[in-house]
Parts: sequence; structure tokens; C-alpha cells
Amino acid sequence: MKYFTIYRHLPVFIQNILCSWYGCRLQRQRYGGNYRAMYNDLEQSDKFSEKDILHYKEQKISFILKYAYEHIPFYKKKFDEFGIHPKDFKELNDLRKFPILTKEEVREHWQEMLSDDRGKDDLIPYHTSGSTGKPLHFYWTKQSLRHYWATVWRGRNRFGIRKGDLHLNFTGKLVVPLEQKKPPFWRYNRNLNQYMLNQQHLTEDKVSHIVSFINNQKFVFFVGYPSIIYTLALLVEKNNLKVTTAPKYIFTSAEKVYSTQRELIERIFKGSKIIEHYGFSEEAGAASQCECGCYHEDFEMGHLEIKETGMTKGTLLATGFQNLAMPFIRYEIGDTAIFSTDKCRCGRNSSVIRDIEGRVEDYIMTPEGGRITRLDYILKESNNIIECQIVQREVGSIILRIVRKDSYSIEDEQKILKIISQQFSPKLKVVFDYVARIERTKAGKFKYVVSELSKK
Repeated sequence: MKYFTIYRHLPVFIQNILCSWYGCRLQRQRYGGNYRAMYNDLEQSDKFSEKDILHYKEQKISFILKYAYEHIPFYKKKFDEFGIHPKDFKELNDLRKFPILTKEEVREHWQEMLSDDRGKDDLIPYHTSGSTGKPLHFYWTKQSLRHYWATVWRGRNRFGIRKGDLHLNFTGKLVVPLEQKKPPFWRYNRNLNQYMLNQQHLTEDKVSHIVSFINNQKFVFFVGYPSIIYTLALLVEKNNLKVTTAPKYIFTSAEKVYSTQRELIERIFKGSKIIEHYGFSEEAGAASQCECGCYHEDFEMGHLEIKETGMTKGTLLATGFQNLAMPFIRYEIGDTAIFSTDKCRCGRNSSVIRDIEGRVEDYIMTPEGGRITRLDYILKESNNIIECQIVQREVGSIILRIVRKDSYSIEDEQKILKIISQQFSPKLKVVFDYVARIERTKAGKFKYVVSELSKK
């Protein structure tokens, strides 16, 4: 946070330089080392037959089970207690004999899930609250991160998009400080040829400037959370503005695109087509849309299966192949998917997923009129929260229902207040409601954000 405090007071051109410097770091991290070889391999495996894919999966699963048992104390103990051994895996269906990994286990045992075979210099730490409001800690490796981005770019290249094409990134990260009252409400990352626009500035008093900026650029594609892009589309429609230079494609991830969102976004950005990518931070699996609109399992990243035996619709489990530092085996992601038994017209033989039913998150409204949908940043600075739910009953204030750990203190409150003030709005009133338990919905689901405002 101290670096952001300095950043926010710097001139815009210096902020652009720092964004480009950070982009240089990302470029090395994502596309350095053996990235090109990985990408070339993915281009070849995209043409695999069903038999080739099955053989690939069985080899990878056999290896990852044996590796986890020999190098990760958590899995050895878990498999032994379950009465299963890696040698019991002979074919793909045998994976169902192995125990399921839950998010609660990861939260409780993430340090025990680290391999004794990987050096610290190979680890990339990551933590997220996800859509549950509970902090989740894990590690990527340099290898797994590069493989993930090679997979992403294979998906984009199907549509003629290339690395280096000018694009606009819709983000929840505060790249443009809240104090910015005049344009530009965007920043430029030269190394990735990327402009960045954060959700906090998508308000009625700024939208005309943002639309003019988009119209004066020739973006090849947009990328970002669909809920943020949808917010912009709503503002454009409400203020009778017109986008005259829409990109050819809009690539979305992390959230499901609902039909109402798709209809409005593609109407406002006329000529644009939304392409969805399914992935999750743990990087144990992914699925990319093809030219026919079907999701195809990116089987090189991991194996996706339905938890419920014999069903084509149900809870997704993932077994990752690339992250040897902290493998996820039969990991219950929390999303629901519908697999198809039909072949896709595109000719690819990887598993076809007809639909992925992600979780639905509400949003909060700031006093300035901003509509904030990505709220996981609130918990980034605190490890002393068991669970958190954000409730909004009136514009200008929110209630944070928090289940505390014993180590929680007034310092955690202050960190949260600082983040909300700097990242969302300094005028947003925050009420802390400390509870023993947070209620679930009638379906038994946890809602991270509960908006009781009337949505029009």
C-alpha cells in the first residue's frame, strides 16, 4: 500500500512509465523462458485425436499422483488415510477412487501442500478471497504461469488475435487514482501495448470522456471482467452516447457472461463478439471457446470432471498437470458445468462443455455513482478473517459482516478502511458487524456481496 500512496501523487506521465515498467516485469514473467516452446507444443496438441488426449491425460495423472505422494506430505497423509496409493491408478476412471480436495483443506493446509522438490526462487505466491469472501493462499510456479498464458494465447489466436495487438483492459485494480477528476481516466502499459481502465471511474460524469477515448483509438480487442464492461455499456446507453470504433472481439474471464449482459454489450459495441475463457486462480484447469462458440477443455493444463458419477451436469473438479510446487488433485472449484456428448464442428477432439454456470455476485454503489463489482481487494491485507460478507442497503454505506479469528485486531479494521477509501471511495461509510456465523441462502450457498438496493 505504501507504493500506491506514492504512485497516486505522481504526474500522469510518470504513472504511465511505472505501468510500462510493471508491464515489462509481467512480460518476462509470463512470456520468458520456454514460453515459445510451450506455445508451439500447444498448437500441436490442439490437433490431438481422442485417443491421443486420453493417453496424454493418463500419463499426466499417473505422474502427478506419484509425484504428490512422494514429495508433498499433505497428499501422502491424505491418500494413506483414504487407503489409496498412486499405483492404484491404471486408467482415467480410476481417478475417481482418489479423495476430493476442498477449498477448506487448502485454507487450512496450504503450507503442507508445498512440494519439497521445488526451490523458493521458482515459487510465485498468490492469494485471493475468491467469490466466498474467505482468503485462499497458494503458489504458482514460473512454469505453470507461462503455460497458463500460452493456453490463453492459443485461445485468442484462434480468432486472429496476436500478442502485441492494441487492447483495452477493464480491471478492478486502481491504476488510475480516485483523486483523478479530469481525463485521462486510463493508463498505458507500453510493453503489452495495453491501456487500462479501472471500474472506479465508470461513473456518469466521466463516461463521455471514456467513450471519446475509445472512439479515438483503434482497439483490436477488449479484455476484462464482463461485469465491468457491462457497467460501461449501461452508462453509454443511459447517457445516449455512441461507440463508433468498437473492437472486433471482447475476451472475458473470471465471471460468467449472462444473456442480458451479452445482448447489451454486443449492441453498444456494435460489431464486437464476446469470447469467454473459463479459468480460475488455482490454474488446475481451463476451457476456451472455439470458433463455433463451444467451450473446449484445455486438457494440457489439467483434467476437468463432474463430481457426481455418471452425470454430464454437476460440480466441477480439477486435477492440474503443470504446477508441481502445489498440485491440486480432484479440487472442488465451486462452479457447475454441463458437458456435451456431441462432437464440435470445429474438429477439435477435446471435451466439449456446453455451459459453465459460474456464481452470481452483486455489486455495490459508491456515493459518486460508481458501480463496483470486483470486491476481493478488501481482504487482501488481512489474514485474520475467517469469512466476510458485504451488505449494502443504501447508497453511500456498506455493512461488513465479519467472522473473526482470535488474532483479529483494530489494525485489521484500519487496513480494511484504508483499502476501501483508496480503492473504492473515500466517502463510503463502512459499518463493521462482527458475527459468529454468516447465513447461507436457502440453496445452501454463500453470497459474498448482498445488495438490497433496487436495481433498475
